[in-house]
Amino acid sequence: MGSNEGVVISAEPGVQGGSFMVSGRAVFTKVPDNIMVTPVRDGAVFVGATAKSSSYRHVFSLGVLQGHRLVCLFRFKIWWMLPCFGSSGCDVPAETQMLLLEAREDNNFYLLILPVLDGQFRTTLQGSLDNELRFCIESGDPDVQTTQIMEPVFINSGDNPFTLIRNSIKILEEHKGTFKHIDNKQMPQHIDWFGWNTWDAFYENVNPEGIVEGLECFSEGGCPPKFLTIDEGWQNLVPSYQDKATDELARLLNLEENDKFKGSSLVKPGNNLRDFINTIKQKYGLKYVYVWHALVGYWGGVLPESDAMKKYDPRIQSVTQSPGNLTHIICPTLDMMQQKGIGLIDPSKIRNFYKDYHTYLASCGVDGVKVDVQNVLELLSAGYGGRVSLTRKYLESLEDSVLENFHANNLICSMSLNTDFLYSARKAAAARATEDFMPNEPTFQTLHVAAAAFNSLLLGEIVVPDWDMFYSDHFTAEFHGAARALSGSAVYVSNKPGSHNFDIIKKLVLPDGSILRAKHAGRPTRDCLFLDPVTDGNSLLKIWNMNNLSGVIGVFNCQRAGIWPPIKGSIYEPVPGSGTPITGSIKALDVDSLEEVAGDNWRGHCAVYAHLSGSLKTMLKDAKFEVALEHLKCDIFTVSPIRVFGDNLRFAPIGLLDMYNSGGAVEAIKYENSSCLVSLPSIFTSSSKAPSLLSLPPKPIKLFLSSSHSSTLSALRTKTHFPSLVAFVAQTSDWAQQEGENDTTITIDGEEQQVQEETESESEGELTWENEESDGAEAKLSDWEAEEGEDAAFLGQGGDSEEEESIPEPPEEAKLFVGNLPYDVDSQSLAMLFDKAGTVEIAEVIYNRESEQSRGFGFVTMSTDLNGRLLTVNKAAPRGSRVDRPPRAYEPAFRIYVGNLPWDVDNARLEQVFSEHGKVVDARVVYDRETGRSRGFGFVTMASEAELNDAMAALDGQCNMLEIDFSWLL
Repeated sequence: MGSNEGVVISAEPGVQGGSFMVSGRAVFTKVPDNIMVTPVRDGAVFVGATAKSSSYRHVFSLGVLQGHRLVCLFRFKIWWMLPCFGSSGCDVPAETQMLLLEAREDNNFYLLILPVLDGQFRTTLQGSLDNELRFCIESGDPDVQTTQIMEPVFINSGDNPFTLIRNSIKILEEHKGTFKHIDNKQMPQHIDWFGWNTWDAFYENVNPEGIVEGLECFSEGGCPPKFLTIDEGWQNLVPSYQDKATDELARLLNLEENDKFKGSSLVKPGNNLRDFINTIKQKYGLKYVYVWHALVGYWGGVLPESDAMKKYDPRIQSVTQSPGNLTHIICPTLDMMQQKGIGLIDPSKIRNFYKDYHTYLASCGVDGVKVDVQNVLELLSAGYGGRVSLTRKYLESLEDSVLENFHANNLICSMSLNTDFLYSARKAAAARATEDFMPNEPTFQTLHVAAAAFNSLLLGEIVVPDWDMFYSDHFTAEFHGAARALSGSAVYVSNKPGSHNFDIIKKLVLPDGSILRAKHAGRPTRDCLFLDPVTDGNSLLKIWNMNNLSGVIGVFNCQRAGIWPPIKGSIYEPVPGSGTPITGSIKALDVDSLEEVAGDNWRGHCAVYAHLSGSLKTMLKDAKFEVALEHLKCDIFTVSPIRVFGDNLRFAPIGLLDMYNSGGAVEAIKYENSSCLVSLPSIFTSSSKAPSLLSLPPKPIKLFLSSSHSSTLSALRTKTHFPSLVAFVAQTSDWAQQEGENDTTITIDGEEQQVQEETESESEGELTWENEESDGAEAKLSDWEAEEGEDAAFLGQGGDSEEEESIPEPPEEAKLFVGNLPYDVDSQSLAMLFDKAGTVEIAEVIYNRESEQSRGFGFVTMSTDLNGRLLTVNKAAPRGSRVDRPPRAYEPAFRIYVGNLPWDVDNARLEQVFSEHGKVVDARVVYDRETGRSRGFGFVTMASEAELNDAMAALDGQCNMLEIDFSWLL
């Protein structure tokens, strides 16, 4: 159970002025004598209390809390939570639902305090001005009272905060039996697919025509969503959406769609919701369509006078707010609810209501529901046995209906962030983690990301936290997109039709519409838990998550953009110096569970890939490097443990480099017979001639690293138009340059592709897979870009040089047909052979999609002789049987990698420096294909080994002008 061994929680209840002790340390002092402690297991306890008189609401003191860094999660609105930071009891706001303390003495340990449900009572924490930490219990029903509560507060301790929270929720799951841990729930079907929500695109004005227009725009951009949520605006209300004034509280009239979704000219025959959904599923390839409704039907509940609703025995129920809610922001909607009341269905009939509603929706082709306004029940519980009892009755009926009618756990819960819901959710597995993404509120943006990450500390153990929709064409699109990639939740946008940034979307979504969802809920790193990333002016927010074989860290500058809590319409004036970047440090072990995927023989070395700069570094797990980010900027780092196979082979998969969460693409790795078998979810190729993408079935890629005595650390970077195929980092030791041992072989479904390790530049050594039916689809393998060193630095983009113009692609007429190719010649071999006669701009060998064999022809810009066969340039490609592959041998090259180059160093300058120490055969600086910028490294080939050694001895670490770092001998 983690780290609780040897930690004993004890107290002195009944002794005035006693202390609450944890492992010999006083956490609370002046503990009242009415406090009771009940052991649970593994060092955890429940804390309860007795009162002198009976009531449906009590406030008890736990004692004085001082001198510990703390973070708490509290409800700043009835619907939503935020984090709060401090060091004493007075810093704990009312409606706190989780409190984590750090005790910093000889050995750090953490104390977790969870106010939970006990019978019909719900508990929260709150501080006082004299630093008392108090807990409040309430039933929400004056008829449900008590004088004693035994298990309202759960306390546990440990040396790992994430393990502590996880283990504590599992203890509560077993002990209480009222909810399930996320590990024991069925996942909703939508969470691994890209989605579109209609809310911010249309708000209540959503209609079929707008939805079709939006889906068309996504398809034209090459990113059609696979799940659609038709949000608020489709239901039949009184007053209707058209007639309703902004200050009016509408109620649900019946179970059918409104007139906007009937009689539409876009759907024939039938002209109704069913026909519309069937049409868009077939035309746009949607897998799942969800619709929105409130837990009580609509914001104002249901209309009691409606003939369709009478059988559910609804009545107008008055609203009563908890005193805790009144201490924070009051949602304006509550004013209308208090004035008008809510049309509440009798709890004994709510199961029938959900069954009827969801049966109808399922008959229309709906696959699931987003159920909103859930916390409204706590306002309506008087006379129904209290808030906990009413919530459980509704939630259990909802969960069962979703599973029964949609045949899957396709439920998204929203506006549900109270513990009534969390500790009653037996089946619900997805819930919104934060207040809405509000595109028109500039001060909300950084708060949204920070709140989602901190709230996921608790939520992520019970549900998949949903970080909400966002705009891909917003000024914070990259900020939100990167956060969603780390969230471990669904990824969906709410763009208006025609307003998209597909470059952002394509970093999140694969061509088949799936996403690279991380394994857990994205949470702040351990060193960020007690720092305010929004208002302290100094701290970056770091969020970590896991993939099957690697970790990922996102770094966000959330400072100087707003203040807690978010207030609509607020204008934030940044303090002086807001444009100054904030610097923070990163280490591999910021990924808290990294050792779990590294393997037993991990030696603590990692490959770290920076998404923003495209840099690849190696470092020890405890080594740190610095990151500097400006306001509203972010970066993502893939952290891949370097695995050791056999005696010498070291290997680290990075993944799809064009994706925010690159490591999410690598599903498994297996080492056998001096090769690594890496499983990927799918392989994608793209065509330079057509915008469409071809998705090949999931296949393993096998890398034969036959240079088993090499000291080389090599990064093979793949690049396509969208997205990358896959990138790997492999390291071996004890290099022996032997003819015939310099090849890396990639096998795809039994079809070997040779990759010579000497290849490194953007224009040479590109390995291209072609598909004859995709009209030149390609996926290129190039760009050596690794560098060894224990400490590294990533500062923003890494350099301030001006962008150079990208070299334009050669015109189509410059492409030459090359026929009569031996069948073992691949694109890389073709490029290398023609490179002897000049620069190769494009080299493509065409392959048969079914057999994956070369078709015996390709395209280059030159011609030469190969293996005694005359290469022809004409318009027809001969076919023939596949021949056996002859062995390949290459001349040894005296080539070295040069790292840490200043950004303004070009090929001529690099050659000039090395020519002073011998004859330079070739000197190349590697440039980014898309931006034209230097990537800060290059390769130099000397004429002889002696000259190579002389250059290395003279220049390695000695040249102040270039600050050259030699990482490998190739």
